[in-house]
Amino acid sequence: MKAPLSWLKKYVDITLSPKTLGERLTEVGLGTEKIIKEGDDTIFEFEITPNRPDLLSIIGIAREIAALEKTKIKLNEYTIPTPKKKSLSLKLKTDYALFYRWTGICIANIIIKPSPKWLEERLIKVGLRPINNIIDITNYVMFELGIPFHAFDYDQIKGAEMTVLEAKGGESFTTVDEKTYYLPKGAIIIKDKERIIDLAGIKGGLNSGITQNTKNIFLHATVDDPIHIRKTSQALALRSDASAIYERGVDKDGTLKALERAANLVLELTGGEIASEIYDLKTEDFKPWKITLPINKLSMILGIKIPEKEIIDILTYLNLSPKITKWIIEVTIPTYRNDLKIQEDIIEEIARLYGYNNFPKTMPIGEVPTKNPPYFKSYKLEERAKQFLVAGGFSEVYTYSLISEADLNSLGIDSINAIRVDNPVSREYEYLRPTIKSNLIKALYQNKANFNEINLFEIGKVYKGKTVDKAEEYYVLSGISNNKTFYEVKGLLGRMFADLGTDYDPTENIEIIEDGVFFEINFSASLEKMQNKKVFSPIPKYPSITEDVTIIVNQKVKIGDIIQEIKKQSPLIIDVSLLDQFEDSKTFHIIYQHKEKNLTDEEVAKIREKIIKSLKEKFGVKLKE
Repeated sequence: MKAPLSWLKKYVDITLSPKTLGERLTEVGLGTEKIIKEGDDTIFEFEITPNRPDLLSIIGIAREIAALEKTKIKLNEYTIPTPKKKSLSLKLKTDYALFYRWTGICIANIIIKPSPKWLEERLIKVGLRPINNIIDITNYVMFELGIPFHAFDYDQIKGAEMTVLEAKGGESFTTVDEKTYYLPKGAIIIKDKERIIDLAGIKGGLNSGITQNTKNIFLHATVDDPIHIRKTSQALALRSDASAIYERGVDKDGTLKALERAANLVLELTGGEIASEIYDLKTEDFKPWKITLPINKLSMILGIKIPEKEIIDILTYLNLSPKITKWIIEVTIPTYRNDLKIQEDIIEEIARLYGYNNFPKTMPIGEVPTKNPPYFKSYKLEERAKQFLVAGGFSEVYTYSLISEADLNSLGIDSINAIRVDNPVSREYEYLRPTIKSNLIKALYQNKANFNEINLFEIGKVYKGKTVDKAEEYYVLSGISNNKTFYEVKGLLGRMFADLGTDYDPTENIEIIEDGVFFEINFSASLEKMQNKKVFSPIPKYPSITEDVTIIVNQKVKIGDIIQEIKKQSPLIIDVSLLDQFEDSKTFHIIYQHKEKNLTDEEVAKIREKIIKSLKEKFGVKLKE
């Protein structure tokens, strides 16, 4: 939102320098993004938050400045003269679920011409291009008061009838800037007797717009439903200054005053005359509302005590008409402040105008929590797993949680056994993934052109079930490689899980695929078995004894089973690993160590005999000479 200093000064006396004013406005929540010197004027560029549509106007910004300067804004009062004769009339039909209020008037015998220099200059300074006096007036009043306006060529309204309704969807509509759109279902439109003449709240129609030949106009301001405007604007990727205001919420009590302002400008700058009654369609009177606030709650929430006089001054300069009765403050909220609904909103208003920088600086008090909250999720083990895989030559990827039916079919999964989203953005992202396999296979193919060796992994959620309400979701660790063997992947994962504190065996979760090796492990289940703490032992005082034992064993016997059987024979066996293998011959590296003394060869020989005997009995092995 751009706001020229010269325009702001029409409504409020400003004593602060532009730089200081920008800083103070930023402190109270009106972010000043730029301050630009332009000739003898200064242009402020503000960031307006969605909860403050009143600041999308020069008057709204002037109100904020007045509160900072501790003064009042200067507003002119306008009235619409009684028409000499009601020569023009319209039949208006509305839907109050779409238009909360519809205010307008007919003006006859206008002369279309360029706007006066002062009006054109103000529009240019806020970033608009002057067009003609009528269109410029509607834009000027919108930026001045924050109430969007539109003017129709009265003589182009077929049947002198206007009806507000929702689009059925697919209707063709050409806007005043000669662009054609196909309207989405639910867009708010205005039709005359024969056709659509307005995309309400967003753009006027070319078929009823102001031209050089326009003589009579219908000037109106409406209060549109914000949700309809937002959805339509997004669906069409069409955004206007008016839609930006409407989707945040218009001052429902402001349309009549704004119409009075706009009509007077039309009479002044076009030579026209009032030709109808004032139309003001609404189902209720939109009046200010009251909020009461206990004074002790203010200090309890803010943690400081603000002098009562200062509280009253702040609320007064914010135009909230405060009254104190006993220990209660009562404020009256003007209709342009839709963001003030509860006691905490009033506390925030007092705090920001008092100045957060004026709050005393204190250290937090209390105890450091020693227990994690119920919803706490630690990522330490996950990060350690990632670091281990990266060290093993893998690269982490992130893929979409949504996949296509074709992806499911490629894995032999029937789509009836997967969860389909109700409103997929496309056929490519239709189902919640029950596995990450298809995504990693795609990633492998996409990287083949640039890399010979590809090792990818992802830790992410998968979803099992047929419906959302009965879905099971959990984290899996998935990976794919086109240059590592089954045993290399198994060894890497085994060492990773050992490092994380579990003896999880990943063998059954690794598979050979066409282009390499793929693995997918239920990481959520694995985490439950992992130990968050490691127990550190002192470095042994006494040396270890190592030896290699070669055995002949059936190739169907698992290496892991042999290692476990060897370890069970004595607590003095501290490590066993496969050193080498060829066909049915396998060599194991065994380390013996005693914590309290030196081991003798005789002691080791006894353990070795026990190992060989146990392996012969359980697996039928032979000792290779």
